Amino acid sequence: MKKTVLLLIGSIWAFMGYSQPSTPYQGDRWQDVLQKKRGTITALWNGIEPFIYRATDGRLMGVEYEVMHAFANYTEQKYGIRLTVNWVEISDFHKMIDDIKYASQSGIFGWGYLSITDERGKYLRYTPPYMPDLNVLVTHANQELYKTPEAFVKHMKQMHGFAMANTTMAEDLAKLRSYAPQVNTGYKNNDYEIAEEISRDERAFGYLPLSIYIVALQRGLKVKRQPVWAVKRPGFAGIYPQKSDWEAPVNEYFKSEQFQLDFQEIARRYLGSQMWKLVFLNVMNDSLQNQNDLELLQIEKDLFAERVIEAALDAEYQKNIRNILFITGIFSLLFMGFFYARYRGKKQHSEVLSQQNNLISEQKAEIERMNIRLEMKVLQFQSNPYFIFNSLNALQYFISLDDRKGVLAYLASFSKFIHELLENAGTTTQTVQQESEMIEQYLRLEKIRFLDKFDFEIFADENAQAYQIPTLLIYPLVENALYHSLLSRKDNGGFLSIKFRLDNSYIIVVIEDNGVGKDYDNQPGKRRNSSSSSHEEHMWQRIRLFNQSQAMPITISPPALIALDRIQTEVRFPILNIEA
Repeated sequence: MKKTVLLLIGSIWAFMGYSQPSTPYQGDRWQDVLQKKRGTITALWNGIEPFIYRATDGRLMGVEYEVMHAFANYTEQKYGIRLTVNWVEISDFHKMIDDIKYASQSGIFGWGYLSITDERGKYLRYTPPYMPDLNVLVTHANQELYKTPEAFVKHMKQMHGFAMANTTMAEDLAKLRSYAPQVNTGYKNNDYEIAEEISRDERAFGYLPLSIYIVALQRGLKVKRQPVWAVKRPGFAGIYPQKSDWEAPVNEYFKSEQFQLDFQEIARRYLGSQMWKLVFLNVMNDSLQNQNDLELLQIEKDLFAERVIEAALDAEYQKNIRNILFITGIFSLLFMGFFYARYRGKKQHSEVLSQQNNLISEQKAEIERMNIRLEMKVLQFQSNPYFIFNSLNALQYFISLDDRKGVLAYLASFSKFIHELLENAGTTTQTVQQESEMIEQYLRLEKIRFLDKFDFEIFADENAQAYQIPTLLIYPLVENALYHSLLSRKDNGGFLSIKFRLDNSYIIVVIEDNGVGKDYDNQPGKRRNSSSSSHEEHMWQRIRLFNQSQAMPITISPPALIALDRIQTEVRFPILNIEA
């Protein structure tokens, strides 16, 4: 009997130990750290790229990793505290939550792209949300676009859904499945496995966080966002124990101006400027929902355009490979003929060898010229969607305002601009006169779009009008003068001047404005990195290619692409001698 009782007590004790697992992680109390000016905290993490993950070289990195260390730096700067952060990987998402739930130490934190929910809030504490939480319904790219919830539910009966077990995505899928209980559902280990399954199966669907959906598009997965059944929650945050005394410094940092500055830099580095603007600036404000939709559609269009360009480049690459193999075959036959001819005499052998060397040199030079022309055309082709999409967004804006006059005025200029753009789509150069006319059409569109906030003049010296220059190469400079200088003025007195003139062997273009001279981040004394915009990078690539084929290079003064603390930029084009 006694033995039975002891066994029973032991079983109960074991059960209690299993239900409430111990968490022997080191984590000091905030009050002790504050007093000693040093301490240790433990950060548990469950990996999901790009929020927290291990790089190929073994380094731990990601949005949440950087946020945790930014918090440690904040406490050091404000309170003089030296915090040591110990990172512990937890492969099981739900075990990490349990470890935080039953933690006996105060300074324990958890990171893993966690949604704020009322249920978890009963036994955990959250940091203030660092980004919004929006789950979107995703299908295969070949599925039609369902405009009403009822339309999708009707078709859903023939499909099967996927989610990550015991997550908000699983909750959302369960609610959606209640309208069609016969639909089969399956579970994956992480969000990217769900995206990959949907990309493979045209009958699959599921929920993904908006940011993960965009990353899936960037990776080339065949997924499509449906405009129905999206679910919005308070946001994503870190977690820590209920009994922790770290609430005060955590809330202080996450609600501080320093956090906004830190997180802006972190988010742009890991997620890109487009994602930052879409997810982190707009989605939190319901009044901007329509603008969000337009920006999300723009991102999706850009990514689709990139896929088309990549396919075109791949096709062109395969074509070039076939041509090279053909040329190689010809060279092989010629060399066979050469070895046969060597038996006919040393002199004839030498002559044939010389001819073959000349032929190889000519073929190599021709291939190099073909590659340069191809690269220039591809770069020009990549820039065109940006002009078109930017103009379409402006047109959508006037339509949303029900501004019939503005729509008609914009369409008149837009039609002429598109006509000229398409006429020159296959060329890499055009005359100064054509260039000035296209820039003028672009500025007319922008002037209409921004309600005459600025004025402009374009002057082309008569002696320079017939000369060729690279097509729309100066567009990024004009755009930067407009967006990052003139439009930052508080009044409508902005003025932009563009002048073309002939100077000996050069066509000189001077771009001058009377803007305020602010940089991209509105921080005085800094210059925008030239890699921050794809079409700016294309400009530098095109300059590099043109300079390879010319004795005299194209130069930009000042040398920095975006010299926003200046009001004048000079571009010098040598008189070109290349194929358009």
